[in-house]
Amino acid sequence: MSATARGRGGGNHWDLPVVPMVPKAAPNAAPSEGGVEAVKRRLNRLALDVHDGPMQNLAVIGFSLGDLRRKMHALVPSDHHAGIDAGMEQIGAELGRVEDELRALIGALEHGAVTSVPVVDAIEMEVAEFGRRSAVVPELIVVGEPRTETDSQRIALQSVTRAALANVAKHAAAKTAKIRLVGAPEAITLEIEDDGRGFDPSRPPKKGHFGLNGMRERVTMLGGTFDVQSRPGGPTKVTATLETWRPPTAA
Repeated sequence: MSATARGRGGGNHWDLPVVPMVPKAAPNAAPSEGGVEAVKRRLNRLALDVHDGPMQNLAVIGFSLGDLRRKMHALVPSDHHAGIDAGMEQIGAELGRVEDELRALIGALEHGAVTSVPVVDAIEMEVAEFGRRSAVVPELIVVGEPRTETDSQRIALQSVTRAALANVAKHAAAKTAKIRLVGAPEAITLEIEDDGRGFDPSRPPKKGHFGLNGMRERVTMLGGTFDVQSRPGGPTKVTATLETWRPPTAA
């Protein structure tokens, strides 16, 4: 399938929050009713904080974008208005996407659970969104029956997909990008390859230029492997592999 498209203070002084000491529960002990209710109250408070903080900030940004569009229309010739509108609509669509994700997070916090999304669906959403925002033509290939054992694995692969495709759009000058998601009995592998200009992976990346270290950390923290193959002139391939659960062998 394819998709086209606060630390304050001077010197070394910081105001750090005081973290209360929480007594450790006995191993395998069931949480008390009071403990469960305390967790629920904290989750609800966090949901309110997200609603009253980032959600309100998004609303302010949305209003500011509309005001900015009007001011730019007044300053530039009318034949440039269509380009301005297209750019503003793209930013607005991205803000809408962030708002939807925050609303889903608020709902999950209020209900104390996160709705799991199949990994194939999650990668499809990232590829489709990339296709809408980029001139690069993406192609998603699914081999076997890819699955992740935990939400952490799915989130890691989804984040690698998003970051790698962002690099393709910003730095690679590529025409196409191929995303392969391969499911095997013992592992799930994600490959993202582009036909862009490439680079020398042995050279340290410029600060803020590539998010390769962040991708690698996400994968290796889950016991997976991460590899980058590239050269000046291209192509570039990013590969992330995570092991799926295997039953213990009989003695």
